[in-house]
Amino acid sequence: MDGTKFTDVDGIRTRYFERGSGEPLVLVHGDNPGSRGGAEDWEPNMAGLAAAGFRVFALDKIGCGYTDNPPRDEDYVIGSSVDHVVGFIRALGLGPVHLAGHSRGGYTVTRLTLEHPEAVRTLVIIDSSSLMTPPNPDNRAREQEALALPDPREQHRYALRVNSFAGDHITDGFLDQILAVQALPKTAEARAAWARLYPSFAADIVARQAETHAWIRAGKITCPTLVVWSYHDPSATMERCGIPCMNLILPSVPQSEMHILTRAGHFCFREQPEAFNAAVTGFIRRMSRGS
Repeated sequence: MDGTKFTDVDGIRTRYFERGSGEPLVLVHGDNPGSRGGAEDWEPNMAGLAAAGFRVFALDKIGCGYTDNPPRDEDYVIGSSVDHVVGFIRALGLGPVHLAGHSRGGYTVTRLTLEHPEAVRTLVIIDSSSLMTPPNPDNRAREQEALALPDPREQHRYALRVNSFAGDHITDGFLDQILAVQALPKTAEARAAWARLYPSFAADIVARQAETHAWIRAGKITCPTLVVWSYHDPSATMERCGIPCMNLILPSVPQSEMHILTRAGHFCFREQPEAFNAAVTGFIRRMSRGS
């Protein structure tokens, strides 16, 4: 994407993209420090959301893309991404914002909404197994299958493809961006730390999930909330994650809805960008009229 920007978030040099004008909408990608996830995940959505009247931001989470790594071993936990994103909102003077997060980013934005309700105007949760269930061992198995391929480009293509309904969104340009980040020394450092610290991360997120669910059931999400899921997600499946998320959010959040996309996998916003953008913008406009 064009227009790379950087800002300081509590000492973490943070890369982001910005497009459009209007009410701020912050997009939070999924994945882990040292992984392939980054702000470019949202490239198919940025122009459309900006054209709908939003000032759209997509940032690299802490340890991802071109954003600095966590400074200490104990910061390789999901709570660091929560602190980093709310710090980003404050650093740019944006709050309250419309906030959307995918996968691990879906947990991040939900927890942020619970801990910092003053910062969030509306919440969008997208295909987030991290919010709902313990880490899926099948996902790690797919990564090992990908790493068995000799060509790094094909490793990333394979890992993305097995989590997609179709491969059209996995363009050469998207893979070029991923490979450029993977070649950074900071990425190698984060990847090594992640591999070493993964057991403590997994234990922490499971404990945080139980607490998060209890807070949600207690009615602590007070802003309008949209759940977006793909019927064909092969990793965060409807049965394992999507339907339980619906049953968690809709009874507990008075202004809440669920939108289900088809013919899209885990990256539903990339595979069905027009439908995704329409669902999000329509929800926000309806909620704004009702406020």
